[in-house]
Amino acid sequence: MKIKTIDHISYAVTDIDKIIEVWSRLYGLGPWTFKENGGIDVKGRPWKIRMAFAYLGAIELELVQCTEGKIFQTKFLDKWGEGIHHIGFFVDDVDAEVAKLVKDGARLLVHDPGRFAYVDGGGLGGAIFELMSRRG
Repeated sequence: MKIKTIDHISYAVTDIDKIIEVWSRLYGLGPWTFKENGGIDVKGRPWKIRMAFAYLGAIELELVQCTEGKIFQTKFLDKWGEGIHHIGFFVDDVDAEVAKLVKDGARLLVHDPGRFAYVDGGGLGGAIFELMSRRG
């Protein structure tokens, strides 16, 4: 896989409204759009999130706040506190890229076939990368 652009930076946060107020005031970021999502995890537990999005040039900034239950970012917040959770890249074929990365040693964390996947290359300088299907 050859990464060509950074398309998305996601922050795990505990108070979206506070972050938006500060980032808008200090850095002029915005306008912001909002989305809420929720569901039941594989263990039958409910979860809800609130997300906010803004663009910095072509890069989408995403803020994710858990409002109920536990989500993918909860472990990160518990261990590290607020901050950059993952960086996202658009790819033509999420499933094919995931298969190559896993074969080459990356660890698959979450995969929604055809839509997106989170992978961790591990080791020094490890980071979570999100592979996202190109928007059509």
